[in-house]
Amino acid sequence: MTARRTSTLLRFLDRAVGVPLVAACRLLPKRGMPDPSTVRRVGVYKSAAIGDTLLLTGIFEALRARFPSASIALITGCDNAGVAPFFEHAIDEHATISAARPLAAIRTLRSMRLDVLLECGPWPRVDALVAALSGARYRVGFRAKGQARHYGFDRVVEHSSELHQLENFRNLARAVGATDFPPPRLRAPCVLAPARLPQAPYFVFHPWSGGYMAAFKEWPDERWLELGAALSGRGRDRIVVTGGRGDVERTAALVSAFAELGIPATNAAGAYTIAELSNVLAESAGVVSVNTGVMHLGALIGARTICLDGPTPAKRWGPIGPAARSVSTPLSGCGFLDLGFEYANQRPDCMAGIAVADVVRALEELTGTSSS
Repeated sequence: MTARRTSTLLRFLDRAVGVPLVAACRLLPKRGMPDPSTVRRVGVYKSAAIGDTLLLTGIFEALRARFPSASIALITGCDNAGVAPFFEHAIDEHATISAARPLAAIRTLRSMRLDVLLECGPWPRVDALVAALSGARYRVGFRAKGQARHYGFDRVVEHSSELHQLENFRNLARAVGATDFPPPRLRAPCVLAPARLPQAPYFVFHPWSGGYMAAFKEWPDERWLELGAALSGRGRDRIVVTGGRGDVERTAALVSAFAELGIPATNAAGAYTIAELSNVLAESAGVVSVNTGVMHLGALIGARTICLDGPTPAKRWGPIGPAARSVSTPLSGCGFLDLGFEYANQRPDCMAGIAVADVVRALEELTGTSSS
C-alpha cells in the first residue's frame, strides 16, 4: 500500500506542494486529439489502489477497438502491480512506476513515447504532474471538485460523485472516442495449484480494509464471530480469513476466537498473491468482505460476494458483478465517502449498524441455501 494513501503528512505535502506545481502546468501547450489512425501507443495510468485498478475492466478492450493499430499499456504503481495478470488478455505491456520517485516515473513514461495517456487518479496531484510531463501527445485526466489537479491535461473529464467509479473510468475512455465496453467481468487466472486451495467447502471472510482511516470501514470482530457461527451451524462449511501481510497477527487472533467457539477457520492472511487469491475466491461457497480491493476482485470474477458498506456508498464504490450485492448500514449520516478521505466530522460507527442477520439473509439469497 502506498504511504501517501495512509499518511496525513504526505497527503498534506501532495496538496501544499503539488497544487502549485500542477497549476504551473497550465502553461504547457494544449494539443488536440490525434487522428486515431496515427495512434501507435496508448497508456492507462493508475498509480495505486487494487480495487480501483480492477474497476478498469473493459477499458482496454474499448481502447483497442478505438485504436486497432495501437499497443496498449497498463501503467501501475508498486502496490497495485499485482493486478496485471487480470488484464493480460487485453494489454500488450505492463509498466510499474513509483509516484514516490516522480522524476524517475516521468523518465519512464517519456521513454514509452505514448500517443495517448489516460491518467485515472481523481485526487493525487503528483500523478497529474507526472502525466503532464510524460511527453504523451494527448493527455486526458479527471477534474475533481476541490482537487486542483487538472491543469496539465489536454482534455479534462469531470469526475462525478454521482457515478460509480467504474463509470467515471469509462468516461475517461469515452473522452478519446471509445464506445464499445464489454460487461464488467474479470477472468481469474489459473495460477494456484489445487493442493494450495483451502479444503472445500468454505466461505471467505475478508475483515480488513486498507488505505486512509481503514478502521472506519471494518466490522466489529464479534460480528464476524456471529456470522461464522451462523454459517458453520450448517455443519459443513469452513471459514477462510484473508488479509494482507500486515494483517497476519490480527487474523490469527480472529481465527483463534473462531476456534474457541468450535468453528473451523484458517488464517490465510498474506498467504496468496492477488492473482492466487482470485482462485481461492472463485472456488468458495461465498465471500463476505468489507469494501476494499478483495471485495471488488471477488465480485468481478463472479464469486458470490457480499460487500459490507458503512462509510462507503454502494452507488459509488459498491460491488460490480453477476453474483454480488451490498449490505449497507441503516444508520443515518453514513455513506459519506467520495474520493476516500472525507472522514472529518463524520460518525465513526457506521459499520456497527450492519446486522449479522442481514448478511446471512443476503448470502442465503445468493447461494440458495439456508443457515437454519
